[in-house]
Amino acid sequence: MKKTFIFILLFVFLFSLLFPDSKTEEYKSEELITILKDTNFIEAIRAFEQMSQQFEGRKIINLSNYTGPINIPIKQLHWKEALQLVIDFNGLILTELPGVYQIKDVEVIKASGGEEISPDTKQVRISAIFFKLNESFSNNVGIDWSTLLNGEVTANLDFKGASAVSEELFSAAASGSFESGNYTFDINTLLRIIEAYQEGTIVARPNIIVLSGREGFIQVGEDFSVKTRDENGNTIEVFFETGIILEVTPTVIQQGDNEAIHLIAKVEKSTAFPGVLSTIIHKSASETEILLYDGEETVIGGLYDTDINVTRKGIPILKDLPWWVFGIRYLTGFNKTEKASSEMIIILQVEILMTIDERREQLTPLKDRIKSTREDNRAIKDLFEDDIKSIIKE
Repeated sequence: MKKTFIFILLFVFLFSLLFPDSKTEEYKSEELITILKDTNFIEAIRAFEQMSQQFEGRKIINLSNYTGPINIPIKQLHWKEALQLVIDFNGLILTELPGVYQIKDVEVIKASGGEEISPDTKQVRISAIFFKLNESFSNNVGIDWSTLLNGEVTANLDFKGASAVSEELFSAAASGSFESGNYTFDINTLLRIIEAYQEGTIVARPNIIVLSGREGFIQVGEDFSVKTRDENGNTIEVFFETGIILEVTPTVIQQGDNEAIHLIAKVEKSTAFPGVLSTIIHKSASETEILLYDGEETVIGGLYDTDINVTRKGIPILKDLPWWVFGIRYLTGFNKTEKASSEMIIILQVEILMTIDERREQLTPLKDRIKSTREDNRAIKDLFEDDIKSIIKE
């Protein structure tokens, strides 16, 4: 589409130079303007404004943010036609108002948060893994989650207690030297094996696509409500979010051909315990702000949880008798309280997606793209052949 637009403008420009019509001839010479294509846009607008005030008594108000060159040569064109040509070529808008011409950028959609959204706005896919890992297993294995890079993480088995870890567990997923205790794991394989050994479990694998600069929200859990009264004495119900809550704000930053993602991530793990008088929320939270390249992963950990399990131990059948059967249950059994600590590991991966134009071009069949390119090339060739013929005739 952009190539076609540029071709049309180029054709109109060359046609106006090679075949001037009577309308061009009837303009006075002082109404014609010539500007080099490398002329700064701001300087060109000043020149146009002088002519606009001289011949129409109108000012030109430039509200656009464009400050580059005009990118198209102007040779002996009427100033008003040349102004419109420069505006169109640089993707701006010229509005004619009483006593003034107004130049603006193409209007963009405003997001709810006030950010500008256009077809060129980048989108980021954020893939997350919420993994609940047995704390004792994590300590025995010595996994260093901060070493996660390109889908691999390292662990060091060269410490006391490493013999308690089954070598079979690592031989299926790791590469390295067992003697030195250094291992490199593929993260997905490692998680599957940990699940198989019942030392952890994947709670969820959500993913979300977020516009650059906007906030994304993921919740794995449930909401609960508390009834209270407002200032007028009316009963109202207030809802609170609990569970694993992830808020992310990715912003794509670009320097030359290099792209990176500035990621702000907030993680909360909370549990509600309703009571007679009030509800208690146990909460642990973490927040990070980092720079990642396209496709890179990061890990958020340190969200611990303690589960208390009470089990009945003792002689089968007798330990479960009612208390009124001569108190035998107290002689043949006992209650055992076990505390199991676990850590919530959150793995995030970011990926910059294609823009709308890139996706549209990719969806266009290859033969159609080749046909369009050939037609454009043929049209440009014909145009310059006509140009040469007209010069020879002169």
